Amino acid sequence: MGLLILFGIPALIIFLYGFSMSMEKLSNGRFLSFNGVFTGRLSAGDERYLLQTIPYYRKLSNYEKRIFRSRLKRFINGKNFETRQGLKLTKEMMLLISASAIKITFGLKDYMFNSFHTFIIYPGEFYSRFSKQWSKGETNARGVIVFSWDDLKFGYKYPDDSLNLGYHEFAHALFIEHFAEIKDDEFSKNYVRWLAFIRNKHKLNYVKQHHIFRDYAAVNEQEFFAVALENFFERPKQFREQLPHLYLLMSKMLNQDLLR
Repeated sequence: MGLLILFGIPALIIFLYGFSMSMEKLSNGRFLSFNGVFTGRLSAGDERYLLQTIPYYRKLSNYEKRIFRSRLKRFINGKNFETRQGLKLTKEMMLLISASAIKITFGLKDYMFNSFHTFIIYPGEFYSRFSKQWSKGETNARGVIVFSWDDLKFGYKYPDDSLNLGYHEFAHALFIEHFAEIKDDEFSKNYVRWLAFIRNKHKLNYVKQHHIFRDYAAVNEQEFFAVALENFFERPKQFREQLPHLYLLMSKMLNQDLLR
């Protein structure tokens, strides 16, 4: 789930990754009514889908559900959704991708991921021209996020295994957005404290030795954040019990706490 990382050089991260990524030519269409899939409104069927598929959404109050749906509708209307290898675009794809974004930013004022305009969906794993390897997901600072549909669905089929491709890739996107433009929000205010935590070798070794996160988290600081975010939403109780300080920092960065 690739994102190029160079410690301490955020501007260079964005430039190098955006410059190197070679993607297929993107369409300018927003697919608001692509094959009758989406017309700009959420239906009663969409509401049922959210209730059945997103446990997070079910736990919201009626007022919060209205906010979630409003954000979701605006998000879908403002993005391009494209498929590859003959895969047919469905409303489920747009709902699941968009709900992932809205969920992790639900405590933040800025939820639109304005730096990202296009989501490309492959049937399964795809070969990345950038990393020269097969991948399940990829976040490109030029404004594109790529998903394997099989793996995206798998992440929601098992909501407590700390593996969710949607959360993982949007975690990378969240980092890129805040590197590109420093914002006056909870994420930016608490980022420095979070970074100090994971650059503390003693604390990081504790995480590794006790296998609190999967090994992939140790690749670099952005992968660590992405894996931590997966655990935050899928295993919040275990996360807080094992790493209470880091859990608190994540709660402050995202301005939400699933255990409250």
